Parts: sequence; structure tokens; C-alpha cells
Amino acid sequence: MTAKRASIVFLLIIIVVMMVILSGCIAPPKGNPEGTSGTSGSTSGSTSGGTKSGGSAVATTPTVTPDTVDAGYVTPVTPFPVETTPRSTSGYTVLPDITPNMTEFVAIFYNTIAFRQNKTAYSYDLKNPPLVIEMCIKPNMTTRTIWYESKYKDQDDVTKKVTTISPAAWFEVTVRDPVTGNILAQEGFARSYSVDTAKKLTLRSPGSYLIEFSGNDLSAEIQMQVPKTGDQTGEPVRNLSCRGPLLL
Repeated sequence: MTAKRASIVFLLIIIVVMMVILSGCIAPPKGNPEGTSGTSGSTSGSTSGGTKSGGSAVATTPTVTPDTVDAGYVTPVTPFPVETTPRSTSGYTVLPDITPNMTEFVAIFYNTIAFRQNKTAYSYDLKNPPLVIEMCIKPNMTTRTIWYESKYKDQDDVTKKVTTISPAAWFEVTVRDPVTGNILAQEGFARSYSVDTAKKLTLRSPGSYLIEFSGNDLSAEIQMQVPKTGDQTGEPVRNLSCRGPLLL
């Protein structure tokens, strides 16, 4: 037993000696132990251009000022080469201003008609359009006396006269196909139309037309006019009482 214990002690001594020898062969790490991998902690200093003092270039972030525009909005390209050939002369000619010829119109109908639930009609063969129908409506007016009681006990009741367009007044012009009777165009006053007193209806296609005027409790100043041509003649155009010169 004594010889065995001596052998174990001797073996332990040898192991301890070997560990001491091996620990003496491990060198401590050089440089800053806190540095990141791949970066030398002994190198310091840089120039304003973003390069290390050792001369190797590194990426730098440009300073952004308020006037800087993100480069992502534009694409870098090669500048256009400087022109080396003479400029070519213009390939177009400036034309003089042309004053449009004003079309002369003539009146083929003019009359002032009083309407009392009646209707009148005319036909015309339009060869060179347009045919312009102007109308000035003069409705009969009605005056009513309105009475209402005063809110104050010490004042008399109030009466007031009110003048308005006759509720029975209306007017309509209807353009028909003379063969089929189909309605091609309409315009009017009151009922389903506005109460503007100046009206105009324009026919822009050639053809034969049946033109009907009807109404009640008013009078209408009516003028029909067409361009003056060899086939279309008439009287001088008049300015109607409800408007100035007609702008076609």
C-alpha cells in the first residue's frame, strides 16, 4: 500500500509541473482587449477627408445641410457633349394673323304676337344652317294687395301692393319634323322653363322644319334669321328690345 500511494503522489507532481510549464507558454493578447474584431486599437487619428493616417480610404457619411437634396431623386448621367456643328435654321414659317370673316345674317321672320291660349306655326327649308330663333317674352303682370295685422296694438294694420308675373303666363316654341311630327327642339318661358325673358333656339342641321309658337297671357317679340346666301335672303336683322346685338 505504501508503494502504491507513493506512485500516485509522484504522478500528481508530474501533472502539476506540466501545467505550470504549459501556462508559461500562453502569451497575453496584444492591443486593446476591448477592440472589435478586425480593427486595430493602436491606430488612431483621421483626416478631414475621411481617410486613416496610414493612407487607406474608408467610407464616410456626407454632411447633410438644409439645401441638400437626396441623391435618390436624380440619376447621375454623362453631361451632354459641347455642340461642335453650327445651329440649324428654323424649319417653320410664322403665318400672319387671319381675321375671320363675319357671317352676314338676314331676318326671315319678325313679328310681335300676343298669346291667349293660341298657337301659330311656320315652315322653313333650311339649306345653309344655322337657323337662329330669338324671342323676347313680355308676360302680363298682376298686382295684388296684401293685408296683414300689425304686431303692435297702437299701430294700424298694414296693406302692401305686390306686382308679379301672371301665374297663367307661359310660352313655348317647338320645332318638329314636318312629315313625322317628331319634336326636334324646344324652348320656352315659365312652366318647365326658366322665367328669363330673353330666349334663343339654334338649329344647326339643314332640313325642312315646322316651327310652332304657343302661349298664354303674354306677348312675344320673335325674330328668325339665317346666313345670307344665294338661296337664303331676307330683311336686315333687328336688335330685339330685351337684348343688344346678338352674338352667334
